[in-house]
Amino acid sequence: MSPDAPTFNAASFDAVWTGDGFRGPTTFRIRDGHLLPSDPAPRDAGHGTATATHHLGGTLFPRLTDHHVHLGLVDPVALFSGGITHVVDLGWDPAIATTWLRDDPRGPSVAIAGALLTAPGGYPVRSGWAPPAAAREVGGPREARRAVREQVMAGASRIKVALNSEAGETVDDATLDAIVEEAVTSGLPVVAHAQGTGQTARAVRAGVTQLAHTPFSERVPATVIDDAVAGGVSWISTLDIHGWGAQTRDHDTAVDNLRRFHAAGGRVLYGTDLGNGPLPLGVNARELTALLSAGLDATTVLRSIAGDPGDDHLADEAAIGSRLAWIPAAPPRDTAQLPAWLATARGLHAVDLTATDLPTPSSTPITSTEGPLP
Repeated sequence: MSPDAPTFNAASFDAVWTGDGFRGPTTFRIRDGHLLPSDPAPRDAGHGTATATHHLGGTLFPRLTDHHVHLGLVDPVALFSGGITHVVDLGWDPAIATTWLRDDPRGPSVAIAGALLTAPGGYPVRSGWAPPAAAREVGGPREARRAVREQVMAGASRIKVALNSEAGETVDDATLDAIVEEAVTSGLPVVAHAQGTGQTARAVRAGVTQLAHTPFSERVPATVIDDAVAGGVSWISTLDIHGWGAQTRDHDTAVDNLRRFHAAGGRVLYGTDLGNGPLPLGVNARELTALLSAGLDATTVLRSIAGDPGDDHLADEAAIGSRLAWIPAAPPRDTAQLPAWLATARGLHAVDLTATDLPTPSSTPITSTEGPLP
């Protein structure tokens, strides 16, 4: 920025996501690395300085979250640049994943699950994509409880269990129950990778909080979907991993399951399984398009990635930042344009909004070059 450029201590936008929809033109004060509700007074009463507003226009999102990533397989700096401000890492070596909890402003804010809990020799032990310590093998309920406590001590904010019968043995019901019970005792949700006939039903019966993927290896029975909705189980979408834009049987199965789950009242969260094949490093337009194809309306799709009205970061008086997402254009009127529009988001810090030369979106999305997970 030029030394003669103006110094801004406020920023205004054409639209701001609230969880219910978009609020019209809104101005925020920029202070201490955050955006604060604007003071209508012409001077900043706390500092005695005149308010100079940077009229940015476009659309502000307090955050955009990918609820399923494997950060060890991708570039977090590129991911943040591509508009994702917050991520949940769903499985990696805890010794490495713990380092992501030390806030690095160049990348998104990170929450971790630590290692995946699995049966001896079970997924992802022989998957090829996961480092050895990313799988914590447990041989029974006692060891499972100990493994949950290990992830808690490492800084995990959720526990992940692998129920992938297509790639090896899975934990038995007593062990699965022990995992869920110990996690509940620790105040943490349980996320299940359910793959293979009957594994979604097992996860729902055990009381898991989330499915890491929309089920894709079977057509989930309606009774299981009803039980999932009644139990408050949310599903992380991850639809685009099935073909990365090409039509596949697994993609069709997942979309059908998600359509029925959503129609029954289920909660859907945007997630990509980033690191699994050629997925965009940032907001994935294909994932969003697939959500629309599953019958979600524009507001529900936006809530899946940007948050619900009850979320703390969307409260009327909540400070926004330090990370936020900005799109240079106002929201589109046509729902079909929503995915491409959201994919132009850029991750920024509140202090970046004082600059006169904000970065503009790339016309070609950056993509991960990692191979597909088995």
